[in-house]
Amino acid sequence: MPQLQLYDSIEQCLHNKPEGVFCVAKVVIKPDSRSEIWRLIKKYSKYRFQYNHDVLTRGVCLDRCKSVVEQLGSEAERFYVPKFNVSKRYAISDWLLPNVTQYRRAYGYLINVCQNYDLRTRYKLSGYAEIEECTTNENLDRPMDTLDVCYTVLLALLLLLAISSQCYDSWLARRSSDDANYYRKSHKSRVATLATAFSLRRNWARLTYKASRCQYQQDLDFLDLVRVLTMSFILLLHVFIGMAMFTAQNPLAMEQFSAHPLSQMLFSIAPFQVDMFFCVSGLLLTVQFLEHTENKRFRISILWQGLINRYLRSLPVYAVLMLFTVSRYDTYQTTPSAYKIMPKVRLICRRKWWINFLYINNYYQPEEQCLIHTWYLAADFQLFVIGLAVLTLLWRFPKATFWTAVTLGVVGVVLPMINTYLYAMDAMMPLTMKGNEYQLWYDEYFVKTYQATETHCCSYFCGMIAGLLYNKITRKELTLPLGTLKNVFTLAYISIIVFALQAPLYNMIQFSKPSLWMAILSGVHKLSIGSFYAMAFLLLTFHDRTSAVRRWFSGNALSRAMARLGFGFYLVQMSVLKVVFGNYPEDTRINVQLIVSTFCSTFILSYSIALIAFIFIEKPFDVLFKLLLSSGKPRRPELESTSVSKQSAISSISVISSAKANGNAEGNGLQEEVK
Repeated sequence: MPQLQLYDSIEQCLHNKPEGVFCVAKVVIKPDSRSEIWRLIKKYSKYRFQYNHDVLTRGVCLDRCKSVVEQLGSEAERFYVPKFNVSKRYAISDWLLPNVTQYRRAYGYLINVCQNYDLRTRYKLSGYAEIEECTTNENLDRPMDTLDVCYTVLLALLLLLAISSQCYDSWLARRSSDDANYYRKSHKSRVATLATAFSLRRNWARLTYKASRCQYQQDLDFLDLVRVLTMSFILLLHVFIGMAMFTAQNPLAMEQFSAHPLSQMLFSIAPFQVDMFFCVSGLLLTVQFLEHTENKRFRISILWQGLINRYLRSLPVYAVLMLFTVSRYDTYQTTPSAYKIMPKVRLICRRKWWINFLYINNYYQPEEQCLIHTWYLAADFQLFVIGLAVLTLLWRFPKATFWTAVTLGVVGVVLPMINTYLYAMDAMMPLTMKGNEYQLWYDEYFVKTYQATETHCCSYFCGMIAGLLYNKITRKELTLPLGTLKNVFTLAYISIIVFALQAPLYNMIQFSKPSLWMAILSGVHKLSIGSFYAMAFLLLTFHDRTSAVRRWFSGNALSRAMARLGFGFYLVQMSVLKVVFGNYPEDTRINVQLIVSTFCSTFILSYSIALIAFIFIEKPFDVLFKLLLSSGKPRRPELESTSVSKQSAISSISVISSAKANGNAEGNGLQEEVK
């Protein structure tokens, strides 16, 4: 069969050639039932875990094509194939391709004839060629615009603020009597707190301190390590998706890997690792909310205060990443095959950035999404709004706890079933090479089901139910049902394995849909995942703390610091990964060494950037927002709390800090600094 991706050398095409033009084109092979090669192409393009072998990508130097057309002379016309009816997507949308109409008009005929000459002489096939991107010496390096300048100025301003704040903090430290613990104590003066918000040593201390913990924080200390391990696993999954997406010399290696039933079983579990974070969010929101509101008078203001704080606390790093994406992101591309990895994301974000900041990007215009991995932030924010509203009502009507838990469980199962039925989806996410080719922009399951909030609400609600159980058990209102927890955990574990074993069926068989039984299976699958995480957390919470397993999960200083960097890591890891892939040459071969090196380099770079973001952006603005939302009441020392995880616990943080802003954090109120 024709090679899926083939590129001429862009360096030889443009070097010392002012008129040189290099174009990337899609070639759609025309069906020909008489051709044995076409029958092979059709056979190996049948399943979703296979590439579309009838859609080829070609990087073409126009000089070579001109030579071919000149040699053909009057015979060139018979090699031209006009556009024919194509039922599948073979190219990205035209609005993402600046000047593409001009390029197609100027060079379309040459590339069409050139590619068809190659197809006919080598494979006795023909196809329609359509240009997606052209590069000349004029547009090889784009000029800086306003957003580029804004990003550069912002970085310089942040650096200047950090240096100035550190100098002032150092001057205060020399005047302090407690030199050893100076940077671990908060200032009593609001002016001093504001002036030292960007202090490098102070923010480093906020990252590395070991806090004194209250009871629930000691019980849930295992969440740090769990989150770090899960985030690493998700990054590894993203690496595999990237391997299926970028241009390599042997792309069939990923296709053969994905065709193996064992791979399909493993990958059926992998996409829902993110449900662990939803479950943690629901658990922490409930535990901290109930502890904070215990023996306090009901007030509805906690709802809007929590929403405002939740929005502000996650905004600064997100906004800086967005500014980087719409400005300098595309300048890190060095290979022509990465044209749709970085430059197109920059164009998308310039048009759709506001959708992300409204946290509706998983529903509104979900195709061609800006920073596609931030669908999680949108779904988590939406579930936080629902969870906070439910807990606020529960605060007002505490006797409704049982029926609230039942309702959450039923809704968590029914909503995924409705989504599966209405959109005629499979019960599980299929392994797709065809979708990975376009970064999942147009993959039907991902766009309509996977990133939908209702698909993951079961895990969030299971986390909330676990939080309600934890609250009842620790207050001796309920006896620890250890046997029941173990039975539910075992049943959920077995159910997940059974669903994984049947995963190859969804990849090989096109079931009739919409289907009621498929919808029921979808609901049971989501319930199994949510129950598995919720029961695992409860079992670890009440496990003997002296046991080897519990001590290992309790983590150490490194895992605590990495968990505090988790929010920044999650935001930047996909952008870093695309930069890494965008710099691999087209003759790169996929192998185990490449997978390991890509994972390790992305892991180290992402945590390094997350560290810089934490010290220069995340922590300083965290302090500023606390000052902004406070009402002048003396602040509790900043470093007297713990770090569980920012993105998983941020939903509960917002309630805590907002409540303190009104001066209602008497007694054992919740810690401000749970991360």
